[in-house]
Amino acid sequence: MTYRTEQDHRRRRDIADAASGYSRSRTRVVVYANVSDGDQDRIRTYLAAQAGARDWTIAATCIDIGPTTLPLRQRPGWREAAKLLATDTANGGADGLIARSAAQIADTDQDREALRNQLDEAHAFAVYLDDEPLTQVPPARREPFRVGAAVVDTTRSKVAKIIAVNGECLVLSRPVGDPWDALVTWCRPATLREALSLTAIRGT
Repeated sequence: MTYRTEQDHRRRRDIADAASGYSRSRTRVVVYANVSDGDQDRIRTYLAAQAGARDWTIAATCIDIGPTTLPLRQRPGWREAAKLLATDTANGGADGLIARSAAQIADTDQDREALRNQLDEAHAFAVYLDDEPLTQVPPARREPFRVGAAVVDTTRSKVAKIIAVNGECLVLSRPVGDPWDALVTWCRPATLREALSLTAIRGT
């Protein structure tokens, strides 16, 4: 194994540890947001609080003001964020990225591919808060799930019906496709509109 390969392997391991919260040192992240309504102070404060709750150090806060349809290469905030992600932390760079959602960064298929490539080449992780599964609710406060109820599997963003309950595991099904297993902590009760969407799928 060459020195460069060893270095890349070590960095990938450290980034994985940092993203999962098991890092031996403080994780450095870039806070990024693309806002079109100018409400940047509130979003900056929110993202900074989320980074702080994870005990992460903010390397920089990069804000773009404009439509999400603007290509990544044309956004000065994102160019700064990408540069930091590609820089080693010993030289002032960042281990990863924290943002509200992936869609806020990459609006098109081309940009999503570019985003994935940039993160992969930099061996950096990304945390998208709006895309995360819901935080686990203590059992005493959680309503029990029952067979026949409509729920949303937040890991798949899919509405489904419960066909079996096996302790902390639910078996979910939709009118099309195969059933699948999901942990109770991944799911939330579906709203009326979401439940009705299952009927619409069955009708088609």
